[in-house]
Amino acid sequence: MKVSRLKSKLKLFYTVFIVPPKKLRLPKKSDVLIYDACGAEVMVPYLIKYSATIMAVRGESINVPCLLRAALRLSFWKGKPLNAYAEEFIKAVSPKVVITSIDNNISFYTVSKNFPSIKTIFLQNGTRSESGDVFDRLNILEKTNYYVDYMLVHGEAIGMHYMKYVTGQFVPIGSLKNNAVSISRSELVGDVLFISQWHNKPEGDSPFYIEQDGTPVYWEQFFAVEIITLKFLSRWCAENSKCLKICGREKDKDGTEKQFFADCLKESVWEYLPRIDNCSSYKYIDSAEIVVFIDSTLGYESIGRGKRTASFSCRMTNGKKNFFKFGWPADLPSNGPFWTNDQDEAQFQRVMDYLNTTSDEGWEQARQRYSLDLMEFDLGNKCFIALLDQLLLVQDTSYNSLNLRADGHSKTFIYERI
Repeated sequence: MKVSRLKSKLKLFYTVFIVPPKKLRLPKKSDVLIYDACGAEVMVPYLIKYSATIMAVRGESINVPCLLRAALRLSFWKGKPLNAYAEEFIKAVSPKVVITSIDNNISFYTVSKNFPSIKTIFLQNGTRSESGDVFDRLNILEKTNYYVDYMLVHGEAIGMHYMKYVTGQFVPIGSLKNNAVSISRSELVGDVLFISQWHNKPEGDSPFYIEQDGTPVYWEQFFAVEIITLKFLSRWCAENSKCLKICGREKDKDGTEKQFFADCLKESVWEYLPRIDNCSSYKYIDSAEIVVFIDSTLGYESIGRGKRTASFSCRMTNGKKNFFKFGWPADLPSNGPFWTNDQDEAQFQRVMDYLNTTSDEGWEQARQRYSLDLMEFDLGNKCFIALLDQLLLVQDTSYNSLNLRADGHSKTFIYERI
């Protein structure tokens, strides 16, 4: 085990510090430092009026002066070279705000401790689960002053859960990507849109992933529920004169993802919709009559957009326990008006019939009852923009100053003229 861990650390060191292209000058001082280039493209449009620098931590590039300075730190040689490098990079940039879209990076939670004068923000990048996620690691670590000034999360339930491990303030803003795309009010065409979560099958007999307790989860186990769900949806659509469409992850319209669904739906009529760009999936959702998902972030974003959405959150990864319960960590029943955690076609039928027959008013009442916990929707990301303006002291021409505060239990930002 120790040998395996050593090899893993050496591989990480080689990948992050040795292989990448080198930058020979210190990074420029900036108002904002983006911690981790992954997901930076989502934030960049909101930072154009500030100076911003991106710190790559996945081997995209390496800043040599920061690396040399990091090598003088004891922590660099005690198993935390990336943390030492990040701290030297932050020192060099001297930002007012450090922000990341990788909310499940535990190292980020220590930035405020080491740089108390810098404000920190993370943006939740995806749906979290009960197992095999950041909270598994946090459960086995001793909480040592983890702090993030502003945790911008999808909904109130996940914000409250983060507060068990990380001190700071959470703000339910929804998904930054979802909020950036206006809702299309085009005429609905009677489609049932299934959201794909397909991934390539690992080579050989390798598991798809491994649970925190060491239990392997194989590809066939993980995606078994997709096959069950799609076969049901195919029959339901035929009985209700609907067209089944699949919202793909791949851009290739005839690739391996489409073949997976073709093998599952051999005798059915259906259509595969490839991903065209970053907005195409949201457009597919807006034009569908009913959206169906298992446990994808895009499915929760669909609920935030107000779309009639069904969740069959019944992925049984080890055949015994469902770690992907609908709305987790919200305390919701196993079966609700538009979801079920049971692999039970009677429940599938109940959910689809409800969404097919309920009035617009009935749907909106049901959705609003749960949307605060699940997925907020802030069109144009007004809260995020207002927060940046407050922290970076940028004067908006329509405001003398900006009062941004948390309002009650929901921690929702209020911005107003004063």
